[in-house]
Amino acid sequence: MTILKPVLALAFTLISGFAFADTLPMSWVPPSGMKPGPIDGTSAILETTTAGASMLIETKGMTPGHAYTVWWVAVQSPENCESRPCSAMDAMGRADLMNSVASNAGGGVVNADGTLRFASFLPVGQVKGNFYQSTFDKPLTSEFHLVIQDHGPLIPEMAADMLAGFRGGCTDESVPPFYPETAMKDGTPGPNACNTAQVALFMQ
Repeated sequence: MTILKPVLALAFTLISGFAFADTLPMSWVPPSGMKPGPIDGTSAILETTTAGASMLIETKGMTPGHAYTVWWVAVQSPENCESRPCSAMDAMGRADLMNSVASNAGGGVVNADGTLRFASFLPVGQVKGNFYQSTFDKPLTSEFHLVIQDHGPLIPEMAADMLAGFRGGCTDESVPPFYPETAMKDGTPGPNACNTAQVALFMQ
């Protein structure tokens, strides 16, 4: 069993075998325009075993009333990346070389305080909803990117898609061009300009 800490985390306390981040490094990508760096008062846990990977994220700074999803991205051949940690372009745009796995890990609507909590388990084997043809079989050596996607203000009649599908509620223009066609077709498009709000990176 391996307990991982996020890349660049500033402080950790070991409690009952789990590593808890006092600060969780998040990185931002366009169109958000924010620079990578830690977010005070957030926490993350990633535990890997031969059976799979478990994660817990508690974060803040989200927009109240917006729908968010979180995504597993496991880069199973990170040694093929052009740099470490792997870039989004490597993880998603060159997934054949990276043997990447990408699938939904949950969704939620943000409360008035701007906080969100996600918990998920990714079992080894064939992954339901995986954007690629890969099999998840390297939980102990993969580089993990936990991607939090902002789908914009919740549209009630599209709620199911916005909380489970990558495209749910999003315009064509707001989906990164290097994402696979399977991601483009995952959910019903809508009027919102979606973006990647936060990414927690874990290297083993």
